[in-house]
Amino acid sequence: MYTNLPGLINTFVDRHIVVLGEAMLDSYLMGSANRLCQEAPVPVVTLNDRSDRPGGAANVAVNLHALGARVSFLSVIGDDGDGDRLRQTLEHCGLETDGLLVQPSRHTLAKQRIMAASQMVVRLDQGSTDAIAPEIEQQLIERLQALVPPCDAVIISDYSYGLLTQRVMDTIATLQVAAPTLLVVDSKRLARYRSLSATVVKPNYDEACRLLTDPVGTADSMPDMGTRLDSIARQRDRLLDLTGAKMVIVTLDAEGAIILQREQAPQPIEAKPTTCRQTTGAGDTFISALTLALASNAPVVIAAELAVTAAAVVIAKDGTATCSMEELQTASAALPLQIEPLANQASLWCSGAERNPSTKEVA
Repeated sequence: MYTNLPGLINTFVDRHIVVLGEAMLDSYLMGSANRLCQEAPVPVVTLNDRSDRPGGAANVAVNLHALGARVSFLSVIGDDGDGDRLRQTLEHCGLETDGLLVQPSRHTLAKQRIMAASQMVVRLDQGSTDAIAPEIEQQLIERLQALVPPCDAVIISDYSYGLLTQRVMDTIATLQVAAPTLLVVDSKRLARYRSLSATVVKPNYDEACRLLTDPVGTADSMPDMGTRLDSIARQRDRLLDLTGAKMVIVTLDAEGAIILQREQAPQPIEAKPTTCRQTTGAGDTFISALTLALASNAPVVIAAELAVTAAAVVIAKDGTATCSMEELQTASAALPLQIEPLANQASLWCSGAERNPSTKEVA
């Protein structure tokens, strides 16, 4: 039984997490804008600096590594300059990149943000979004078959850019039947994962609303049922049915998050006070800390509290950022949590101790 948060966080170094999803290169081109363009009423930005950072599923992998985990990251990039930069940024962060498969005909996903005096002027997106090639798909499947059975958890970070093909999905389903693994899914297409019976799915509020309405619905089409927390809480059973997950955790920005489980009252988790500089990547940090805590057999309320705390650390930083294990230790010191009473509740991943016999109690 865990008796303190530092002890729980220290176990993150013993966890092996497989991350599957679309890797992106997040680039920030910084400069100054002192005049308008003569051709159109837009600012002229004189660039003086550039910063490249892992984005998309790559940011999840980097966050897990920053929190101490051993990470196997599986994705596909193109044989191009952006792919080279992405590989270099991952290696600079300390990640192994042998799971970064190269498809020569593909263009690496990249998002360039042009900044002037800390203000984003425009974002430029590029990269291939069609399905990956069959030969790359087969390589990806073989990597999954080798990595998933012995790992502690799998995170799917699906941006709908062609990586999660039906064959890849079928492979995950087969692996789950053979040896159930803690499976956490973050996707804009959560209904597609219903047959996988994920342990946790993590939509944000807009994604949850779209899931509850029609395929082209938006957050505005959600019936007015009071606050966002109230609206989501009343839709507990529908969200669980639509996703097929054991648990749905909806993130709500400044309102924190809410945990939805069968036959249990919805559990809100308050956001932590912080100076919000930006929110890019906060969801990646949330899902990373959540997964590591659950993989360490923490009660779900503890896991969600740590996830919200880690996200608060990140949004106080500039650009796509991470929360380190040390930063989470410091930030969580103020949490008013008593782990021992909560440890008597059923852990979400109830078979974790059986699957990972090396998991030890923390004093």
